[in-house]
Amino acid sequence: MLSDAAGHSPPFDLNLLAHLHLSHGCCPDTLTGNVMADYLGRYEPVDQLSESMRERLMPGILLHREIDQFTDQHPVVARACEHISPDRRRLGGIILDIAFDYYLTRHWEKFSAEKRENTISRGYATIAMVASTGLSKRTETLISKMRMGDWLTAYGTLEGQALTFRRVSRFSPALANLKSAEEEIVANDSVFEQCFLQFYPDLIDRVSKVRDNS
Repeated sequence: MLSDAAGHSPPFDLNLLAHLHLSHGCCPDTLTGNVMADYLGRYEPVDQLSESMRERLMPGILLHREIDQFTDQHPVVARACEHISPDRRRLGGIILDIAFDYYLTRHWEKFSAEKRENTISRGYATIAMVASTGLSKRTETLISKMRMGDWLTAYGTLEGQALTFRRVSRFSPALANLKSAEEEIVANDSVFEQCFLQFYPDLIDRVSKVRDNS
């Protein structure tokens, strides 16, 4: 998850499709921990999980944290933030976090041999299955809502981006200016797209190295 310039994080992770894609080949528990790490932190604190469930999910949670840290520190991401309009620039990290799933959708075939809809469908089913074996009903309800709303597909459209920005903008006054932030994608489409295409292969390489050493 990207933080804004003031160090604020959004209420939950917003590049779910990227985390799912980067979980390719992981076991169900690691996939779930990676995709759901920030939701678990918000809806079901990790330290309140059963010991066995915590052990199952922790490799994915650690992978998720590595992805976030690498993203936060990448110079291409920092340069992309400079193109955000001045009144939203402090929220640039959050905007790009959401926008990068939009570009991953656009260029899915460059990075995956599997159809996107198949990856998403399998991801929903895997996460729901793991959740049913030891996560709370509250978290299961959240996952059901995510699946019914097909959030992972929605991030790939400007309409879905707009909906996400509106939803997140309501979380706190500090995030209110995220409303209509899809305007930044429209205004900077080619720049953001090129930044994504430069950055994402580096992220894939980093994740591959982390997984090889784990």
